[in-house]
Amino acid sequence: MQFSDSDFDRLSWHDCHIWGISFRSGEPSEGDWTSELLLDIDFICEWCCTNPNGRFRVAPATLAFHDVGSLEIAVHWTDSSLAYPLSIAEISRAAEGSTSRWRVALNWPEGGEITFLAVGFNQTLRAEPVLIEEQRFTLRERENLLGR
Repeated sequence: MQFSDSDFDRLSWHDCHIWGISFRSGEPSEGDWTSELLLDIDFICEWCCTNPNGRFRVAPATLAFHDVGSLEIAVHWTDSSLAYPLSIAEISRAAEGSTSRWRVALNWPEGGEITFLAVGFNQTLRAEPVLIEEQRFTLRERENLLGR
């Protein structure tokens, strides 16, 4: 399943966990000036809160932002918090001419954020959603779902 800019208003990334951040750049010497910011996330497709503890339908996904510029990443881990993946509070965008200013505000570490300019995004689910009791997979569960 794939999502794009037209789905932005109906998507929420609240409490989705980021397992990886990577960059994909074109080759300027070949006239390819493209740049992408890729977030490897556990996307919460559905919150199933029929019991006090709740359950979640979650899928590993790649969230790719296109033609990225003015990237700033501000994350301050303290003590042993590197043991936990980043957690998204919200993703917002504001139009700036032909592009948008994006902000990925983090729940964890508290106060962290990723800001940048980009023309849009695509999100691709990399496996079918699974009903689980946590908002994220363990590393082993992710690797099994992704066939690693």
